Amino acid sequence: MAIDFDALDLVRSQNRSREYNKKVKKLQQQVADLQELVTDVALGLPEEKKSIVEERLKKIKESS
Repeated sequence: MAIDFDALDLVRSQNRSREYNKKVKKLQQQVADLQELVTDVALGLPEEKKSIVEERLKKIKESS
């Protein structure tokens, strides 16, 4: 029985790619959830601190 090592390498790389994409999607969802949480928390802050948090959140969103 012959083993096609090129095909085996292709399957392995595709599996790694799928795993990587799953991890990226999970991290993207966590970032979105954290941004929403920070926005909700900022609403409960006093006005002087709220603007500081909103500015930092805006900078983070712009850089990504």
